[in-house]
Amino acid sequence: MRVWAFPSFYPYNFPGLTNAGIFAHRQYKGLIQNGAELKVIVPVPWSPPYPFSMLHKEWKNFAQMGYPLQREYDGVTVYHPRIANRKPSRFVKKTYAERFVDCVVKFFKDKRITLDPKNDIFYSQWLPGSALVQQAAHKLGVKSAILSIGDDVAVWPHSSEGNLQQFKQVFEEADLRFACARYLGRQSNKLVGKDLPFTMVGWGVDYDLFKPATAAEKKTLRAQYKIPDNKVVFLNVGTASIRKGWLDLFDALTEVKKTNSNFLLVAVFAGAQDVDYKYEAEQRGLTENLLMLHDQPPATVCKLYNLADIFCLPSHAEGMANVVIEGMSSGLAVVTTTVGGHPEIIESGVNGILVPTQQPALLAEKLLELINDEELRVTLGVAAREYTVTKWGNFADNAKVLYNKFEEALKA
Repeated sequence: MRVWAFPSFYPYNFPGLTNAGIFAHRQYKGLIQNGAELKVIVPVPWSPPYPFSMLHKEWKNFAQMGYPLQREYDGVTVYHPRIANRKPSRFVKKTYAERFVDCVVKFFKDKRITLDPKNDIFYSQWLPGSALVQQAAHKLGVKSAILSIGDDVAVWPHSSEGNLQQFKQVFEEADLRFACARYLGRQSNKLVGKDLPFTMVGWGVDYDLFKPATAAEKKTLRAQYKIPDNKVVFLNVGTASIRKGWLDLFDALTEVKKTNSNFLLVAVFAGAQDVDYKYEAEQRGLTENLLMLHDQPPATVCKLYNLADIFCLPSHAEGMANVVIEGMSSGLAVVTTTVGGHPEIIESGVNGILVPTQQPALLAEKLLELINDEELRVTLGVAAREYTVTKWGNFADNAKVLYNKFEEALKA
């Protein structure tokens, strides 16, 4: 079986992209472990050679990124075929979608790769991009598998009537449908008004990497960041977006501090900032309770879970937050909102705590309870760890579901 994977983005040695698409990559490695021959294709817009690339801002930006036509990332071959990108745009007769499809078709022609509908399958995540990949797949005579992961269901189709119609088309015409939470599959069917078959497949978690720390390891890690042993440490990891609930968390901790100030919030964030962390902390008197860490690599993030006591992600919307799974796998008491697929994996009060979204007063109540009850933190963390290992599984476990479904479809 040959799987041609089309992620929306993929890890690349360029500022802001070093960890982009890391969860897709880990799933791809899981597919390879299960026996798939997998290659990644990430088409990028063409830009002319220097000095002509300086004639247009978009050309200049892509030229600076310097994508090679082919590279290797952690044992996976990645191709970057070029999408036609003439300027000025008024002279371009084909739409971006048409140029994308042409680029993919040309890639296989130039590589002299003959696709076999009984052996080859296109696999894409993030449904806006999947719409284009699916067009290319069907034009080349192979099946298309899609995976919905969050905002592509919760936000994109609601943004315009055109997006909704494109969403309906890609979901209805897909040969295989996957969702990283059952919630996303159900919501997709609700949007298209049909009961189409889909399979829930989680990203998985590397529970050998994200695992509880010993007391000695925790003490050593805290010393590296000059965190006193007696502090209760909250951790949140996410994009610097208001939708991730950062302001709700700040408001909740403001209330918590009125009763117990012996805590520190470690805020790990990436991407363009909607939140001014320093300002928001100053406004609430939380400056001394905040440690800001911007854009940390995965190897560092897994250690940050180990110095924390409580993981808190009060998102306004999610598909299935990977950081919640990582927190659970690391044996932390996890507090998150009842959005997306979170209720599918967390039984509130048993292996974590769920709260309604955008209710900082209630969030504060639960966080204060955890600050004051170490035994409860430990109990929730132990149950969370057990769930991830025995029920959620690692990337290879979850990729096995994908592999088997691909195999069934190719034989049909």
